Amino acid sequence: MKMVITDAAKAKIDQVFNSNDKLLLSLDDGVGPFSDEGSCSVDTSFDLVVVNADLDTPDYDKAIDSNMGPVYYKGYSGQYIDDPGLKLDVQFNQLTLKNDSGLIDSGVALLDRTTPKQ
Repeated sequence: MKMVITDAAKAKIDQVFNSNDKLLLSLDDGVGPFSDEGSCSVDTSFDLVVVNADLDTPDYDKAIDSNMGPVYYKGYSGQYIDDPGLKLDVQFNQLTLKNDSGLIDSGVALLDRTTPKQ
């Protein structure tokens, strides 16, 4: 599986991302330290979380190849994103996640969870 991160999305991500970081595509399901709440609604909600590269993230046990390097995710959330044509883009100044089957999430939050560098 591969995810294309468009130039517009990359520009937004680059505002908080650097080479000492890693990206997590986090299903907002209430599991793990980066998921504030689970969703009982019908929508699927993802966050793109930027963390320090050396941070232990055992919940994020799978990786998607992307043009910005690996993007880690919770293996079981692959059921939502494991289709061809996965793309992170920008629409109406919001990150959007879609694939060949259609729109997955129209409001992917970009969260900077890095610790300040000394």
